[in-house]
Parts: sequence; structure tokens; C-alpha cells
Amino acid sequence: MERKVSLLGFLLAFSENLDNQVPEKRRHSSRVANLSFFIADKLGLSDKEKYDLTISALLHDAGNGNNNFKNSSKEIDEHALKGSLFISDIPFLENISKIIKYHHIAWDFGKGNVYKEDPVPLESQILFLAEFIDHTLNKQRYILKERNKIIKKVKEEGEKLFNKDVMEAFLSLSNKESFWFEVNYDTPSPEDFSCDLKLDIDGLLLLSKAIARIVDYRSKIQVRHSRNVTNVASYLSEKLGYDPEIIKKIKIAGYLHDIGKVSLPSSILLKQEKLSQKDTDYIKVHPFKTYLTLKKGLPYEDITIWASYHHEKLNGKGYPFKVSGENIPIPARIITISDIYSALLENRPYRPGLSENKVLSYMKRLVTENYIDKDIFSIILENREEISSVIKL
Repeated sequence: MERKVSLLGFLLAFSENLDNQVPEKRRHSSRVANLSFFIADKLGLSDKEKYDLTISALLHDAGNGNNNFKNSSKEIDEHALKGSLFISDIPFLENISKIIKYHHIAWDFGKGNVYKEDPVPLESQILFLAEFIDHTLNKQRYILKERNKIIKKVKEEGEKLFNKDVMEAFLSLSNKESFWFEVNYDTPSPEDFSCDLKLDIDGLLLLSKAIARIVDYRSKIQVRHSRNVTNVASYLSEKLGYDPEIIKKIKIAGYLHDIGKVSLPSSILLKQEKLSQKDTDYIKVHPFKTYLTLKKGLPYEDITIWASYHHEKLNGKGYPFKVSGENIPIPARIITISDIYSALLENRPYRPGLSENKVLSYMKRLVTENYIDKDIFSIILENREEISSVIKL
């Protein structure tokens, strides 16, 4: 029986990682999702509408590499537009993309109900208020101590920023202590929604490609890295004769191998000079964060291992698990080699991409030192022209 992936379950694990990049935003997406759900429920939205809104809340900051909060009825916020574009070509996220696109359109006394003749979804207007509330919340204080301040702020900004019905729904909920406790301490669950989408391997592959765009954008120095790794890994897998279903799983591992990086501080991810030893030590946590995220979000142990082992070495000198030899599966070795090959060819702020000859010379040394698999690397050597064509720099 084919295993299915809960869309909500996976995105809960991913959004937790996204939020951890900025300490004061921990659990931000979960709180926004809770706020959105309760307001939507008060307004009588359907289960499917509440589900789509919850998914939108978990992904609403996908295009945001910083902590800015802007609003206007005249223009779409840049991070909302980017977040929408990252997922716009995924059929089952089409409605989510639209909700995210318009979630910073201010109500502006009704002017924000339409944007350039395109209706702004009610779900976008709910998400806008929910995010505003969480940005106003001082996370260092007890939640009930913040209640009156938030209510006052919402009322002050209300007519200008928020849909009247959405604002009134929130205000009617705000007198209940349980509302604030559920917002702050509870987490959405797939079990809350009978309509939770269950993805087969093809759906997961589509989702993984979108997640790779978000991951690479967050880093900015590696705008296509995850996709390059996946393209190389797919090529090597085909040459090794893997069947199409296994190749799909290897591609998913390629797209998701750096998913743990989105929790790292932007001061490291966006650093313009070569990383210090302290930075290097800190960045070693990212494959373990990949492991934790995929362990929580996927029912595929093999994909989780293949993605998480991309910094392991055959001689046991890699990180963070220090596995070696036969304990490193062949697909994991493929991801490792694809990662090294792609990274060395790509430009970095502190160095230009290396020439193909220099990359191959360096990787030959890695083979000699028993870091990487000789047989897999030989495929690159024997097919230099073909494999270089799958990399986009």
C-alpha cells in the first residue's frame, strides 16, 4: 500500500523551521494559523475554506527573508507576491497561492476588497488581521497581559486596515480566555480536518520542488542550489539504472536536503565573506535540522536518511551523524556528490564558481581520501558535457 503524506503535517514541520530563523518569531505561523482558524470559524466559513486558510497561514511568510510588516490597498507586498509565486504552479496549492498573494492588502474603508479588478479573498483579509495580531503580541509577556493592548490596537487601526466583519469576529472572540490560550499554546493538527490533503509520491515531488524554491530564496546566495543538486542527482540515478519510482524519491531528497538551513540565522546565510570557524561549526546543525523536519513531516525513512546524510563521508569524517562505508546508502552518496559538484560550480559571495576542471580535480582528491563514492563520481567524469548541461548557474 502506497504511503501518503499529510500536506498539513508536512507544512507544520516546515513552518516550524521557517519560524526558528528569527527567535522572536518562534511559533509565529502556528499562532497565525490558530487565529485565522478561529476567526474563520466565527464567520461560518466551510471546513475546506478553514483548511486552505490554515495552510496559507503556515506558508504566508515563505517569501519573507526578514521581519518587515507592510500594508497597502494600492500595491501587493513584495514578500506576499514572492511567497505566492513560489507555489503558484502547484495545482493543489492554487487557492493557497491567491490567499497569500493578497494577505497584505489593507481594507482601506472597502477599497481593499478588490485589487486591480481581482477580488481579494475573505481568507486573505482574515490572514492579514491574524498576522497583525501576532506581530503586535509581545511574546515575552503572559498572553492575557497582552489582550487589552491588542484589542485597543486593532480598534485603533480597524477602519483603515481591516474588513469590518473580520474585525468584529475577532473582537467577539477576544473576551474568552480560552481563545487566547488556544492561539498561544495549541498547534493545528491533520486530525482537525477531514479534508486534509494526502499526497502520493508525485504530489510530494511537486511540493518538494516548491519548498526548494523557498529554501534557496531564504539563503539568497544559492538561488538555484537545491534544484541543481536535484538535476544532477536525477541524472546520476538514471545512469545507475534506478527505476522511475526510486528516482522520484531521490529527487525529493535532493529538493529537500537543505530544508534545515531555513532555521539558521540570516547573519550566517547571507554572509558576504567566507564563513568563520564559529560560523562553520554552527552551520553543521543544518543536516540534523533537515533530519528532524523530514522525520516529523514524512512517512518515508529512506528519503529522510538520503537527504540528511549529504554531509557524511565514506571514511566517517563527515557530519553530523559520523556514519561511514556501507551505512551510507547509495542514494545518499548520490546526493552528497551532487551537492559538492553543484556547490563548487556555483558563485558564492566570497568566491566565484570554480571551473569544471578545478571542481573535478578537487573531487578526485575526495575520492582518493575516501570521502565520496568512486563509482558514482566516475559517471560525472565519463559524462562531463551532458551533466554540466543540467546545472543552471
